[in-house]
Amino acid sequence: MPRTALLALTLIAATTALAACDREAGRKQETVGAIESGAGAVLGDKDLKDQGKQDKVTGQLKQGDLSGALDDAKH
Repeated sequence: MPRTALLALTLIAATTALAACDREAGRKQETVGAIESGAGAVLGDKDLKDQGKQDKVTGQLKQGDLSGALDDAKH
């Protein structure tokens, strides 16, 4: 296999792996944000609720869910 083809395949594999890691991190951040937002609502802590909302939207953006992030950012 030519060296350039091997390098191209390596870059594609690395990029795919990084994208998968970013989506996983986004799912985790979205979940944490939803929990924080809910806890803030129950406890009456506006700062915690706002931080949770911000984390949830950021997590959705990391996953590529632009429409979900926009919907949550509006409310």
